[in-house]
Amino acid sequence: MSLNLRRWRNVTLWLGLGVLISPLGFNCHSQTDQSAAVSGAQDSRPDDVDQTVRALASVEADGAPNGDSKVRLGGSQANAQGAGLSKGEAIIPKGTSLLALYDNECRGKSAELRFEAEEVLMTEDKSVSSLTAEAAADNCLVRVDENHVRQMIAPVSDDVRNTFQAEADHFTTLATTNDARLAEARHITFSKVLQAWDWFYSGSGITTDVTVAVVDTGTLFTHPDLADNMWTNAAGDHGYDFVNNDNNPIDDNGHGTHVSGIVGARSGNAIGVTGVMGTRVKIMGVKVLDAQGSGSEVAIVNGIRYAADQGAQVMNMSLGGRFVSPTIRDAMIYAAGKGVVIVVAAGNDNTLIDAGANFYAPSGYSKDIPGAISVGSVDAVNGSRSSFSNYGTTYVWIAAAGSNGILSTYTGNTYTALQGTSMASPVVAGAAALVVGALRSKSIAYTPAQVVTLLTESARPVAGLNTTIRGGATLDVERLAKLFYSRYVMAGNGGTEVQ
Repeated sequence: MSLNLRRWRNVTLWLGLGVLISPLGFNCHSQTDQSAAVSGAQDSRPDDVDQTVRALASVEADGAPNGDSKVRLGGSQANAQGAGLSKGEAIIPKGTSLLALYDNECRGKSAELRFEAEEVLMTEDKSVSSLTAEAAADNCLVRVDENHVRQMIAPVSDDVRNTFQAEADHFTTLATTNDARLAEARHITFSKVLQAWDWFYSGSGITTDVTVAVVDTGTLFTHPDLADNMWTNAAGDHGYDFVNNDNNPIDDNGHGTHVSGIVGARSGNAIGVTGVMGTRVKIMGVKVLDAQGSGSEVAIVNGIRYAADQGAQVMNMSLGGRFVSPTIRDAMIYAAGKGVVIVVAAGNDNTLIDAGANFYAPSGYSKDIPGAISVGSVDAVNGSRSSFSNYGTTYVWIAAAGSNGILSTYTGNTYTALQGTSMASPVVAGAAALVVGALRSKSIAYTPAQVVTLLTESARPVAGLNTTIRGGATLDVERLAKLFYSRYVMAGNGGTEVQ
């Protein structure tokens, strides 16, 4: 390689950016004819909520816009211009950490990643123009970006009520499950998950596994409520750890394990809780954040690309903050292009997300990426917007239960209740996985954008959300199932073979 740089795999960078934290073995029941229940089922969402009307601009193989600069150092160049220098005259000082993205096919490197980010530490002061010239001489170097530490969305103090205020139709469903603490997992009831199982699992139902990548602090894959639903590759690994660079994505924080349980805790095993998709789901642990919930953009970018390259169909990211990151955006575009539905937490700062100082990443990028969706949080009992949840009808496309009783798996083989948009996001990811499973089981070809459209068009309108959430609605998994059934089954769509 021609860059006169020294690459460091593990450099701890403390840059003051806040971090975002923030089982489906049900009892079998007979096939149910659902056709009558679909008549007049869904009030359609307006076209501007339909992601299929959007299209990405032409992009390069790594997900960057066509013609984008090979060296993108926006912060350094902005500082140079402020000092009266040209962008090329900007100096990258010795000790600066950069992110270099390489094409492993070009390097002839056998790796699980097509494009791999590596941390680069500048060994001397260098101008942007000199760095650009050196980068241009390396055909296998795709992009050079700034590298920062990012964090999870920290959970908010949970003030769970002692009395469970169930909805009137709680458990009026054929699908049942014997998970001992299900009543404490209020997001399951609020989202009408068990009612949706009557649709998604009746008859032939979902017959194929769906892989959901949890890009987070890792996953306690030995947890009794997760072990049976873990993704495993040919080598017996359950994912990858991009913090310690090994194949052991064990969770040393708890956040990722909590998120994993919301998506796919095993149902019907007589313990704990159930995930939104409690069976036929495989959780891929992708550790990009350390025990304190921090991780470099190198780790996050590699985690996103790893999940896509390893065949995940759905990805959850409950991380982020107030920043821009072209390299994370490109990785998301790359993943969406490989068929991944991307679900991202909106953040816990009670802030209106905008395109200026209050732009949040990665959630803010989902607006312009078909197949990606940003999720805000609502109370799991009364449906009102959680006081901490970020909002904005431009950037936040759906809400889901994220406060007041979100019980899930945790470290030490335990369970705990947390609240935050970090909890709302995996509720939507689990719902997306149900749709993907149903589509694939019926051999219906689909795009990630079509899955997101089903999520938003079936969402349940909630008074008071119309000024804070695009469409003014929250996830309703039963309505989602009915819309899927009416659009893809009753319509006679025989589907085409899914590749």
